[in-house]
Amino acid sequence: MTKNCPNCGKQLPDDAKFCMDCGHSFETVSKSSLDGIMKNGKIFIVIIAIVVILGLLVIAMTGNNDNSNVESTTDDADHVTLTITEVSGWDSSSGKKSYTLYTQALFSKVPDDMNGYLIKTTYFDKNGTQIGQETEKLNQVYYDSNYAISFGHYTTYKLPDPDHVTVEIIKDGKTVDNYTEKIDTNKIKYLN
Repeated sequence: MTKNCPNCGKQLPDDAKFCMDCGHSFETVSKSSLDGIMKNGKIFIVIIAIVVILGLLVIAMTGNNDNSNVESTTDDADHVTLTITEVSGWDSSSGKKSYTLYTQALFSKVPDDMNGYLIKTTYFDKNGTQIGQETEKLNQVYYDSNYAISFGHYTTYKLPDPDHVTVEIIKDGKTVDNYTEKIDTNKIKYLN
């Protein structure tokens, strides 16, 4: 069987996809139907729909990143902000001689729910060797005050020579805040 090209009239095999003389296509969507789509604005609507879908995908992906930032901001709301004001200490006057170090800090921000939060205070010498540490529940250390709060009381029988202190805020086993401060040894009575 044969068919005739509607454009030039050439006789072609029935399974021809285009005319070998004029190039007319016999595909399911003819040029005239594409022209109709263009004239009716349907292709414009399809392009707009594709652009909108791509835009929504970009917004959704950006939105997820923004949500991460929002979670981060929420996480930031759960962080503890403090300023270490000093490290001090005393020695025992009775019984076996012992030495105690402690840290004082002003807390400017704490989470509303302090459950699961720990405050770990670690004292180091000038070589970076750990002298000792104390880990406490934040809700047992913190109270609403405009004054510095004492915590991290570490007692040893060996005269320590502290250089700096690190205060870690730990939430559910993960360090979420970390503060380090050089120690002014002039404020520790038994070192003077």
